[in-house]
Amino acid sequence: MLIRTIVFWMACFLCRGCGSSPSVLYASGGEQMIVHVIDHGLHTGIVVDARTAVDSISGLAFDLNEIGFIEFGWGDRAFYQAESFSLWLALKALFFPTDSVMHVAGLRHDPEHYFRHSDIERILLPKSHVVAMLGFINQSFVRDGQDDLINLGRGLYAYSRFYSAIGSYHIFNNCNTWIMEALNVADIAVDSPLALTARGVMRRIRRHQKKLLSDQAEF
Repeated sequence: MLIRTIVFWMACFLCRGCGSSPSVLYASGGEQMIVHVIDHGLHTGIVVDARTAVDSISGLAFDLNEIGFIEFGWGDRAFYQAESFSLWLALKALFFPTDSVMHVAGLRHDPEHYFRHSDIERILLPKSHVVAMLGFINQSFVRDGQDDLINLGRGLYAYSRFYSAIGSYHIFNNCNTWIMEALNVADIAVDSPLALTARGVMRRIRRHQKKLLSDQAEF
């Protein structure tokens, strides 16, 4: 029984998205911005406008002349920073509370340019909701006595870094549930905040999209 449980959860977390075309959720009122949610297979990431992110989160060391977007991800520190896949680290991350890390990546171009084969959802939100979501992301960082971010080294991409994060990672508090928390702060009405897998996150966003479009069609 234990082996079956382990295999089931590993399959859920390792299963990749199907690379569907990006879609957009529509919002009304005030200045609006697009937020991208990327399905990386094992986890999801949030991509936002770089200038808005830098204005909301102090200490992000990016040259805004070089990048246009910033991707944020939260996850298990050891697994996220590992140079290669480790079954032991994966199992440890799932079943034991572990230290967490923030991954922050600067992107020169629209994320669809880099993640062409990934499942992407584009969400159009009022800027005030995006700023609120960035406030949640800002609170996920650990800061030192001088209120600086704690740099843990180079990230997964060319313009990326790892930073110390708040919170313990485990199966019910993982990278995807963190994304759902961020979306909830941005007032994305999802049917359930508990999405343990990347696919679960994307399904909930799409269901919200259909409801939003249906509500708009009634007017």
